[in-house]
Amino acid sequence: MREIELVSWKDVAKRVENIKKSLEDIYEVKLSVEFEKIPLNNLYPTEEFLEKDKLALIFMKVIMEGYNVPIVAVKHGEEYFILDGHHRSYISKKLMKETIRAYVLKFPRSKSYRARPKRPLKDLPIKDVAAIDDPILRTWGQILTLLKYYEALYSISFNLRKEKAPLMDLIPTQPQIRKEQIDLIKELLVPIVCIKHQGKFYILDGHARSLRAMQLGLESVQAIILFPEVEIDFGIIKAAREMNLENLGDIKIVDYS
Repeated sequence: MREIELVSWKDVAKRVENIKKSLEDIYEVKLSVEFEKIPLNNLYPTEEFLEKDKLALIFMKVIMEGYNVPIVAVKHGEEYFILDGHHRSYISKKLMKETIRAYVLKFPRSKSYRARPKRPLKDLPIKDVAAIDDPILRTWGQILTLLKYYEALYSISFNLRKEKAPLMDLIPTQPQIRKEQIDLIKELLVPIVCIKHQGKFYILDGHARSLRAMQLGLESVQAIILFPEVEIDFGIIKAAREMNLENLGDIKIVDYS
């Protein structure tokens, strides 16, 4: 797995200065910089795709550690274009944040930034650019894979939300699981993934973690909820009902040892 360096508070100032100098050389003009909160609805990407391994790492850091280093953007009229921080911006957008902290580069009235064609930040594709060897990070990447899968399946955008899901409200969507999958789990390090319907959490990924939580005597687990921007009928809910799956106790644990 390649080494991924995330921007830290310690080096963000130098990064801003380097980007500012680069633009000043290109446009032959002096730019000003302001630190402010900018609306994510007015923020647009300048890159074509997101790197899955880096996005998974940032997603994990945001959820587990509150990672929130500001991005760098340039202002063009009432709109902003990302110069540094596409992955941070995307995660913030999917987590339904309204604003993001940014160092904003501003042009004088005599010149303006040559803006690229606008495209929605939320629709940026995610590409596998390197193998993810770390099993924890790979599981976070699986959440992003599910997000894009459901967006493609239903042709609408989905958002993400972290919730605490009571075990009694979890509904499985697969009828059986291998015992060894449960036994391998020593700690619950990654949230399960669910869709939520009528107060119930339908598991998309994390059946083994949910059963392990039950073995540990826990009452709830951390969950990432995938939910659509408009209400839809989920086929997986119908499938769970057809398999008579109503709670974790309905999962058959298979022992091949």
